[in-house]
Amino acid sequence: MTQLSLALDEYVVFDFETTGLSPWAGDEVIEIGALKIFGNEIDETAVFHSLVNPKRPISPEASAINGITNEMVANAPTINEVFPTFLDFVGSAWLVAQNAKFDMGFLTKYLVTFNLSRKLEVYDTMIFSRRAFPREHQHNLDMISKRLGLQIAKAERHRSLGDVKLTAKAFIALREMLGNNCPNPEKWTV
Repeated sequence: MTQLSLALDEYVVFDFETTGLSPWAGDEVIEIGALKIFGNEIDETAVFHSLVNPKRPISPEASAINGITNEMVANAPTINEVFPTFLDFVGSAWLVAQNAKFDMGFLTKYLVTFNLSRKLEVYDTMIFSRRAFPREHQHNLDMISKRLGLQIAKAERHRSLGDVKLTAKAFIALREMLGNNCPNPEKWTV
């Protein structure tokens, strides 16, 4: 008897909170959040989350945005400890991120730093939004969420898991809106 395979597409929606905007100029990740989507279902039990000690001070400007302080990360594991575990969580899934170019810059930095080779494909909800709402000029997570009627507690916004939950909901809604007109994933090879 042949077993029927019911494999679903697996996605990992992820977000990095950082000390600043420039991965190659010394900025570091201070929080990683990720969750899995199987097909069209968000699996809130399949979650990855960790604060990360950046081994450098977090600027007051970064703390003002994400609420993460130097005291909060003082005893957190370093990226050397967290990054391999995050990659294990990702496995062979497709990645999803809001403004993926930003997060992929940091991901690429750490792949290079740890001398790891990886082929990754990432769907960017910002690109999905541009296709779904071509007359609109702003495609940040707040505007996408507003257009789609998505909400999250204010305290969760700009923290990795809160942003991941919002991005996951936006990704599913935008995929549904676009149907067969969804953008292809961006391919990243390190």
